[in-house]
Amino acid sequence: MATNSQDFNTIIGPDASFKGDLKFESSAQVLGKIEGTITAKGRLEVSGGSECKATVLAKEVIVEGHIQGNVEAGDLVELKPKGMITGDIVAARMSMAEGAAIDGHCRIGVSNNAGGSAKSSTEVKPAAIRAPKVVTT
Repeated sequence: MATNSQDFNTIIGPDASFKGDLKFESSAQVLGKIEGTITAKGRLEVSGGSECKATVLAKEVIVEGHIQGNVEAGDLVELKPKGMITGDIVAARMSMAEGAAIDGHCRIGVSNNAGGSAKSSTEVKPAAIRAPKVVTT
């Protein structure tokens, strides 16, 4: 389901390329290429065809493109069918569609507070689980 561009206060267009630190007070959609750090107090969507070589911190992170870097979401990380994260993920909840990929470690539903406990609410669809690659020399 396509997201309406009116849902975002900021849109980085498909022809844009940015290097540095980006901070958003609410929601943002990335259609281009970003290298650096992205911080959003609301939802961040990395749309199909976009590439982010960045550390990402946001309330919600929706991935249809590719993030190369660590992702931390206060609430949700959602990987769409062609979404890929190459890096570690920390989030309260996660949803991963068939065809999505992760190359990294995940901490989902684990409280960062000492002594705190949280329930895991990770949704992993059976077809999304991939066998490890075997390399022979």
